[in-house]
Amino acid sequence: MKINIFLLLLCLFSNRLYAQLPTGSIHGTIISFDNEPIPGANVVLQNTKIKTVTDANGNFSFHHIPAGTYILNVSNIGYTANRQNLVIEAGKKLHLNFQLSKSKQELNEVSIHVVKNHYKVKNSNTSTRMDIPLLTTPQAVQVISSQVIKDKQAFTLNEISNTFTGMKANNGNGSFSIRGFTAYSPTDASFLLYNGIRGSLYLWSQQPLLYNIESVELLRGPSGALFSEGSPGGVVNFVTKKPLTAKRYEFEVAMGSWNFRRLSVDLTGPLSKNKKLLYRAIIGYDKSRSFRNYQEKENIFIAPSLTYLFSNQSDLNLEINYAHQKTNQQYDNGSYIRTNPDGTFDFNYYPSNLTIQSPTDYGKTDNISATLTYNHQFNENLKLTAVHRTVNSKLDYTDHIPVGKIRNDSISRGFQDWETSRFSLQTTAYLSYQFKTGVIRHHLITGADYNRYGWTKNDYQYKPASRISIFNPDYSHDPPAASVQAQESDDNKRITNLVGIYLQDQLSLSEKLKALVSLRYDSYNAKETPLSARDNKQGDELQASGLIPRASLVYSPVSNIAIYASFLKSFNPQTSNNVLSGGPFPTRKATQYEIGYKGDFFNNSLSTSASVYQIRYANILASAPTEENSHRQEALKGTKSSGIEFSAMGTLQNFNIIAGYAYNNHIILSTSTFGKKGDRFNNAPRHMANLWLKYNLNHGAIKGLGIAAGVRYVSDQVGLITNQNFIFPAYTVYDAALNYRRGKYNIQLNAYNLTNKHYFTGSRSSTVTGGLGDPLNYRLGISYLIR
Repeated sequence: MKINIFLLLLCLFSNRLYAQLPTGSIHGTIISFDNEPIPGANVVLQNTKIKTVTDANGNFSFHHIPAGTYILNVSNIGYTANRQNLVIEAGKKLHLNFQLSKSKQELNEVSIHVVKNHYKVKNSNTSTRMDIPLLTTPQAVQVISSQVIKDKQAFTLNEISNTFTGMKANNGNGSFSIRGFTAYSPTDASFLLYNGIRGSLYLWSQQPLLYNIESVELLRGPSGALFSEGSPGGVVNFVTKKPLTAKRYEFEVAMGSWNFRRLSVDLTGPLSKNKKLLYRAIIGYDKSRSFRNYQEKENIFIAPSLTYLFSNQSDLNLEINYAHQKTNQQYDNGSYIRTNPDGTFDFNYYPSNLTIQSPTDYGKTDNISATLTYNHQFNENLKLTAVHRTVNSKLDYTDHIPVGKIRNDSISRGFQDWETSRFSLQTTAYLSYQFKTGVIRHHLITGADYNRYGWTKNDYQYKPASRISIFNPDYSHDPPAASVQAQESDDNKRITNLVGIYLQDQLSLSEKLKALVSLRYDSYNAKETPLSARDNKQGDELQASGLIPRASLVYSPVSNIAIYASFLKSFNPQTSNNVLSGGPFPTRKATQYEIGYKGDFFNNSLSTSASVYQIRYANILASAPTEENSHRQEALKGTKSSGIEFSAMGTLQNFNIIAGYAYNNHIILSTSTFGKKGDRFNNAPRHMANLWLKYNLNHGAIKGLGIAAGVRYVSDQVGLITNQNFIFPAYTVYDAALNYRRGKYNIQLNAYNLTNKHYFTGSRSSTVTGGLGDPLNYRLGISYLIR
């Protein structure tokens, strides 16, 4: 009801602001003769300073162009330079579609040569909900394109995460480290976004798949001003593949180590002759085992979508995602680590194939989402976006976990049996309005969110399980008999309602100086209700509200360099205030101060950035188990994460490059039951660095050959807050790739961890176990593209 009223007010507000200003805009798409989007093309309005390059999908746009007649020039080596006369009308949007030939013949409208740059992404509207370049976005934002994902043959977020500066996967499920903070779905509801909207398709126990992902964006730091609750270290946004106006069919098959097999189909094009109705259908299947005993995983993924173009001003998109997963062992609970007599740990001794879990453990997950997005451009300055997203997930799994003290000869375990049905309903509507007050140009965003999420079923039981020998494990007593009494039991439902309203304004104070200010108000109401007498918690209730401000400045001394300073906050209610877990707990709050630099060089082919930040975060929940309660938690009074980041990404002639370095120091600010003031936070390495280089041969007898190599370094990291001696050693991992593209075919071989380095990625439980990195392995992929 609240959202319906808000949408009505938006429409009324829109009519009041409909007066058109004397400017127009140009939006265009450029494809090659074989219907391939052309990225990196230079597009210039003659006799003006207005210029741009096409993005990874061959799109370009110009905004706020004074009404009049112009000449559009698009040129580069390899295509015949040409021009087109344009007439820009006040309040109108001119839409252009070009299909180009590589010949030097005169084209009717425009001719382009392309310096292909598949690595550098120019724009992202996720951080601000405004279509502005990353160069002038006042936040550390990094975008990994679909080409990078293909070059690395990365099929999950876990596999591509180490390409981001300062980010890593902690273990085999959905836990990541960003700026020293753990981002994990159960505690950060909006950590994973889809097209800038809350509602992750996947549960915490899954590795998000990339079948339908066009690009992956990392927004570093608290992003509560637009997205409400989320990880203070940052959020990840998936940009999904959309229907295209040109026909395009791609088929891929891959195989690899541990009996890995993968098939995918990606079909897109128009369904109507006038190209107003477009479709895309993506289907994927994969199955694999592991270098760890008894682990096996099978995924089925289906993603159909439709777009209807009412006009150049209005469009409607419906996208459905379905993911089914069946596993032996839902995820890896980590490896045993032996304790030395002096209390230190022997990370060199490990039984790599020993599983703490059981051959009887299994997982079944079904995830489905539907997203409906409507855009309407009233005029050059006023746009409405409305989105509704619904997600439903069902999980049924059993799991054996390490508990208590691990001895050098055996491991004590517990048994979990869990069935849950979870949902998320998100409705978002916002207006974008551009206007002037005197000499100041404004870009105003105002909107509202309504999010209803939680679970309708949460049936959980914990029982003691048999202790297993490290040297000769016996799983014959797994799982515990049905007659064994559960020590902990949940049987409940939980519904959370979140209502948020926000206002954001970008003020162009001059051609070189811009300010961005925003304010959000959130109101939460959550209630957990027992469904039977065996629910241990017997109810939980939470109410919270708060304001979330944001402020930043961007100064561009020259057109290709920007310097920014920002202030960000977040306001996150706890996931539980239940007494059994140690609650009630105070609200989590984060404050970040950041200054940074961004620069585009070599004709905008290479982007660079640097940032310095400090995040203070109060009331993080950390595990504090006791013999009576293994799920007990306590809130830390405060932590501080400080750091420096450098990154570079782009294309220099035939070289593609991604490079990054991150320093982070995340410490506890006060002495508590977890440790002393100054103790390091867990899963937060001080240093991380990554480099990926690819060289493409575009001439000669072996034209189409690509050679790539990469290296990543992670320094030592504390595994447990409560045990500062439990420190995973530093590691360096080398990867390489070779691909050959010939016509419609591409064959690619990737090898990972070339030196077969043994390393630990991080911890996930309160015991001295660690997630194991994959040993030497390979993937061979073949793709066939029809355009």
